[in-house]
Amino acid sequence: MVKYSTVSIPKELHEEIRRSVLTDPKYGYKSVAEFSLDAIKIRINELKNHIEEEKGKRKKKLEKIVRNIKKQLKSK
Repeated sequence: MVKYSTVSIPKELHEEIRRSVLTDPKYGYKSVAEFSLDAIKIRINELKNHIEEEKGKRKKKLEKIVRNIKKQLKSK
């Protein structure tokens, strides 16, 4: 069974979602909660992707440092 918790958002944002998203069936959302859950999932994926990109950049930087150290050691 899925457990839920509540998240508070400003009333104005809630109303904006209701007006903008729920009134237009092309978006496919049936409730503010459904839209909010989808938006949160999208943002979490964006953050995960950003973290992975940063990890990749750090890894490449470390690999470059190691190559430079190896070159310096060989030249001695």
